[in-house]
Amino acid sequence: MQTEAIRLFFEALEAHDIEAAMRLVGENFTMEAPGHFQLGFKDFCMAQKAVWYAFPDLRYDATEIEQTPSIGSAVVHVTGTFLHDLALPWKDLPIVECTGERIALPPERLGFTLEWGEILSIRTQSPTAFGLLGPVRTAGVTLPPPGIMG
Repeated sequence: MQTEAIRLFFEALEAHDIEAAMRLVGENFTMEAPGHFQLGFKDFCMAQKAVWYAFPDLRYDATEIEQTPSIGSAVVHVTGTFLHDLALPWKDLPIVECTGERIALPPERLGFTLEWGEILSIRTQSPTAFGLLGPVRTAGVTLPPPGIMG
């Protein structure tokens, strides 16, 4: 499994199985992307569930997956239909009203740091990336620091 963690992580996300995805990450897991502060384990899980609710057919379509024991990368092609209002789980963030429209974000390259087969961090490497929270960013919303939840 040591060289398959990234592929298995995306398979779990495609299945909307947060528990399976989180079994592949380390205790101090972090996610960094444009438009929001670094998210820790708990904040990532909460944000992911909210985005899945808003985009029930959300897909990552990860390609170009490469992994060594300590680093990795993948290109994601995020698509989905904005069917429900997006209510992120932090105080003072406005609810982003659904549009019913299908979105297709530009491909984004992600970098991974791994140790002993666990994903320790994911960071967006594409300089013009929108990140998973593209619809929120286009509404002018910036996520709060990790741990500030409603």
